[in-house]
Amino acid sequence: MPHCIVEYSQDLSEQITISEVLAKAFNLLKNSGEFEPAAIKLRAIAYQDVLSGLDDHSFLHLRLHILSGRTTEQKLALTTALVEGLGAELPMVKSISAEVLDIQRESYIKRIS
Repeated sequence: MPHCIVEYSQDLSEQITISEVLAKAFNLLKNSGEFEPAAIKLRAIAYQDVLSGLDDHSFLHLRLHILSGRTTEQKLALTTALVEGLGAELPMVKSISAEVLDIQRESYIKRIS
């Protein structure tokens, strides 16, 4: 834990390297001190068809799934670090957002073999 899913408009692939975005997000999460590096998992999903009210429909959105129990302040610190950190590295991306989603500890199951 955590699972970080990076959603982005496919047109960004022409401007940025998604594997680098994942690496930058990984480092931001690692540097937060909230997670063991070995537990951080990231993946990306590109969306070809997008529409928004902005002239530029390009976007980068991070969904951070974490086990329940952290405070609102801790969650805000994580989303702020992601948005500000990636925004500083990727000024060409006009819309960057992030959210934290709690996973119930009581029902979460994981198998590693």
